[in-house]
Amino acid sequence: MKQKTSIFRGVAILAGALTAFSAAAQSNVGSNVTLYGIADAAVEVSNAGKGTLTRVISGGLMGSRWGLRGSEDLGGGLKAVFRLEGGFNIDDGTLGQGGRLFGREASVGLSSATLGTVSLGRNPTPYYLSTVVLDAFGYAQVGGLSAITRSGTTTQQVLPMLINARNDNSVNYLSPNWGGLEFRAQIAAGEGSTSIGRAYGASARYANGPVDFILSYGRQNGAGNANGEVRSYSAGGSYDFGVVKAFAGYIDEKNSCVTCTGALARAAGVTGANASEFRLINVGVRVPISAPLVAIAQAVRISDRSVYSVNPGDRDATWVALGAEYALSKRTILYGSAGTVSNSNGSVYALGAGAAQQAAGAVGTGDPRAKTVAIGVRHQF
Repeated sequence: MKQKTSIFRGVAILAGALTAFSAAAQSNVGSNVTLYGIADAAVEVSNAGKGTLTRVISGGLMGSRWGLRGSEDLGGGLKAVFRLEGGFNIDDGTLGQGGRLFGREASVGLSSATLGTVSLGRNPTPYYLSTVVLDAFGYAQVGGLSAITRSGTTTQQVLPMLINARNDNSVNYLSPNWGGLEFRAQIAAGEGSTSIGRAYGASARYANGPVDFILSYGRQNGAGNANGEVRSYSAGGSYDFGVVKAFAGYIDEKNSCVTCTGALARAAGVTGANASEFRLINVGVRVPISAPLVAIAQAVRISDRSVYSVNPGDRDATWVALGAEYALSKRTILYGSAGTVSNSNGSVYALGAGAAQQAAGAVGTGDPRAKTVAIGVRHQF
């Protein structure tokens, strides 16, 4: 009898706890938190004059990630908002963004329906976010603008500010949408870094009907807000004709930052106060073949305007890519792409797939043409 009494008491306590939890949830109906993520993996095969390399990669279409986002209704059209988003490498289970727990974004702020949203923390840059508007591949797969590097004795970024992607210690502003027009602005403090100083960025986007166009600007100062800078400009967008969506874009990144390291370092062979500079012009299309299938094609002209210590000659190149996406459901997509880029005078261009760029030393001698194919699956949850 004593055992049954204990069981009944336990059930009563559990029921009371559930009732209390339910009441608390109902009293807090203005708050919500969402767990979300993307798992993305692909098989990539590449050759750039040093034999064929086959590997499993993470993030061929979209970077693998998980995150928490939420908001609380404060009344009067004002909300508290936050986002914590971490990247991971699904091929080996490690954390992305240098091992940060929330390397993709860690921000908190206030959002007003009439005044816009201000968030503080680690935020994506306006320039990085602008690229998806003008790139037919959405800066992913073998044809997206994030896929290319210069793969010599070290890996050198063709577009360092695009790859850097996010700023720590930033204040970010997103305007309301006024009939398709919206603005972003960001400033980030260097906070005593020995390699970088303040960073700035802004963009203006107009998306209405078939038109989607964006302008963006970014700047990263060197340490102490001196020692040169990295600056970027981009312009372009798309027009949806129905049977085809056409894209065109222009990007210019100039890097004279003497102290910047990692992804923000200047191209190899540029020394002193000189700058590495790359200009990319892309044209592409997305063609809906049927409800679940979309074909993609893009051509990119790379212009190397860097001031090298020793002039190597013409290092301009043409990069072309074809791809497709097939939606198995609203959350799962099969994708594939193939691309190739020319090399000359030691340009050592190499193609990865999306966030999975090629490692150092991928390009052989004699200016071989770099070729890459990738096939993968992306699942959203």
